[in-house]
Amino acid sequence: MNKFAPLAVILVIMGGLGFFLSQNNNKPTNAHNHSEHNHDHSHDGHSHDDKQNLIVVTPWEITSEDPSKSGFLFQRLGIAETLVETDNQGKLTEGLAISWQSTDNGKTWEFKLRPNVKFHDNTDLTADTVVKSLNVALSKPTALKPANIDKITALDPLTVKFELKQPLNAFPAYLAHSTSIILANSAFDDKNNVVKLVGTGAYQATKIEPPQKIEQVAFDNYWGEKAKIKNITYLANSRSETRTLLAQSKPNYLVYTLDSASLKRLQADPNIQVHSQSLARTIQYKVNVKDPLFADVKVRELMSKAIDRQGIATSILNIQDGMAEQILPPVFADWQVKTISQKPDYSAIKQEFIKLGFTQDDKGMLSKDGKPFKFTLKTFSDRPELPLIATALQNQWQQVGIAVDVSVGNFSEIPASHQDGTLQMALYARNYGLIPDATGALAEDFAPQGSDWGVMNWQNADLTNALTQLNALPNNSPESQALKQKISQIIVDERPITPILYYQQNVATSKDLKGLTIDPLERNFRLNQLSW
Repeated sequence: MNKFAPLAVILVIMGGLGFFLSQNNNKPTNAHNHSEHNHDHSHDGHSHDDKQNLIVVTPWEITSEDPSKSGFLFQRLGIAETLVETDNQGKLTEGLAISWQSTDNGKTWEFKLRPNVKFHDNTDLTADTVVKSLNVALSKPTALKPANIDKITALDPLTVKFELKQPLNAFPAYLAHSTSIILANSAFDDKNNVVKLVGTGAYQATKIEPPQKIEQVAFDNYWGEKAKIKNITYLANSRSETRTLLAQSKPNYLVYTLDSASLKRLQADPNIQVHSQSLARTIQYKVNVKDPLFADVKVRELMSKAIDRQGIATSILNIQDGMAEQILPPVFADWQVKTISQKPDYSAIKQEFIKLGFTQDDKGMLSKDGKPFKFTLKTFSDRPELPLIATALQNQWQQVGIAVDVSVGNFSEIPASHQDGTLQMALYARNYGLIPDATGALAEDFAPQGSDWGVMNWQNADLTNALTQLNALPNNSPESQALKQKISQIIVDERPITPILYYQQNVATSKDLKGLTIDPLERNFRLNQLSW
């Protein structure tokens, strides 16, 4: 893994933390860079054909046609759908199912399917196709596994029955996850491999070219709001600088996940509209609690107190209200507990470390038992703000005498180093909206055995018991509310995972494009609502 070559220089000004960012200006290189050289900021004179094909650009590559690997993209692009959907407040709504109920307090569920739904091969959505699709999903990596489904059966052509091994009142939320998208029987071969992406969405895929391209066309027989733009091409492009240039090159680009420096540039372009939306995603770091540096909860607490969240929010993400003192974003209102956020007093924090038995050398750096307080923080550049935030943390912790090596690698290196036990700290963005009930995400991330994107060598019996009890309670009962508060408070107090900021999605496109909105749960780009 290469050590982080600074993308930014961040200076800490005592008496008020400020960041002065100077990004490198390396010329972007990418397979799609031919588009960068055609800058026409007037957008005048473009033919009608320029707007026939909307081009959606994000950093995320297509790894497979299988929903277990790239289902989140197929869901966002409106190609495939789930039984359960969500609204802007994270509440569950009708999807391919129009109603559901449990007959025995969360252990058995029946879902009524929407009638007259066609797959892209013009076969009907039936209970049998749902049973087939979800049984295939269960045979592969999926968020459905923690739901402990024992059996799925078709009671009649439009009713599906789920029998669980134990009660789970949050079960419908699991069926909103992208690995639970429903595909037609024709999507699978006789070994249940996905050989063709055949969903029910407003768009059908006509060509998929991993890792970078999908071509899709409006589906005339879609059951819901018909798409207004006929042709859409999806392109994966990992470089934020390139995505910015694409947004300005032609009027038919719709570009997601822009960094703050690009945001300011695009906001100044009179032909570009920029949309920003707070998401159910938290930028956070996890520590290996087995590492002697992080074993003491007081150390983890002091490290959190040394973070100037407001400074990072305003100077790196260019937002005013993104500070995160608890991991679940405000959209999960039932889980919110009282926290205090204040500007770090570095001198006082260093004294607290010294009271814990640390000593400082002549340069002010901390040691304990003859070993320097030094570790490696791993992150990745797919989200361009993460290396900048890592550098900010490096500078802030240095103020209290902690030395941090920042290492920027591949997205997959964090779970890999978790598995092999070498991880000390990882900085990443966690999407808590993939299962639109926080119970599911927390059950995965705070499992006693740990999780690739969750805790490492940490467990708490009270939290585990509370999650188990919560699964067996009605979602809006006073008892469930009390358990949610208890779980959140344990995480705040123990800090095996520490939040920094709530993430903001930034999107840019031509002002000619109408109907653009951002899903706060990142489930759907809502492409069928767009028009010229």
